[in-house]
Amino acid sequence: MNIRHLTIGSGRPKICVPLVSSTLEDLEKECASLSSCPLDMLEWRVDYLLNQEDFHATKDLEAAYLIIRRHFKDVPLLTTVRTKSQGGAHKTPGGEYVSLLSLIIRSHWADVLDVEYGHEVLDTKVLIKQAHEQGIPVLMSYHKFQRAMSETELIDTYENMASFKADILKIAVMPRVPRDTASLLSAAARVREDLPETPVIAIGMGQAGQLTRIAGSDLGAPITFAAGQKASAPGQLTAAQVKAVLDVLYS
Repeated sequence: MNIRHLTIGSGRPKICVPLVSSTLEDLEKECASLSSCPLDMLEWRVDYLLNQEDFHATKDLEAAYLIIRRHFKDVPLLTTVRTKSQGGAHKTPGGEYVSLLSLIIRSHWADVLDVEYGHEVLDTKVLIKQAHEQGIPVLMSYHKFQRAMSETELIDTYENMASFKADILKIAVMPRVPRDTASLLSAAARVREDLPETPVIAIGMGQAGQLTRIAGSDLGAPITFAAGQKASAPGQLTAAQVKAVLDVLYS
């Protein structure tokens, strides 16, 4: 699939760097610091901004989006509101989560929209429908920081996510031993065989899962998330480290 000038799901994995500033002033500095960062995409972590005092969704999010676009006019933007239960920076109740994503969709503040798996089924379906009606592809994500998942659990979860007709599927778990990482990569490979047109992302967090971040499109990462100024998840390599490995693998 294509997002602006990028083709996702084949060839070299695309490096996606998170923006994790909690104030507009810091976001301006963070964007400036990434001017020479080897990135293909940005992930705007909206949940970090939600902790601002006197936060006003429409005004502050519009201001943040304009800052990002001033620095990165044509870089594809994945926009994410990560809830606390899935490792986010802000405890976002279900109603607030839906309202925020609906605002992002209406305002076209995303080239790709992250929609978490695990919310109310009807809310999830409505959000995906709204995004697609506005021409915004959906990355459906599920994060489990507490433990790894068995290969069967992973495959079942991917299949359940696929039933929502999202455009990209992503699962991130916390492997404890090498076998957990192998199960994650194996499950993703199985799902790719069943859903060849759908990019499937499998991320192992922490040191035990770092292989998944550089494994390549055929195994773990059509999009790989790498730190620019600050990591947004355990075990994230820097964008420069990921690029160095990919340069060798894809030379």
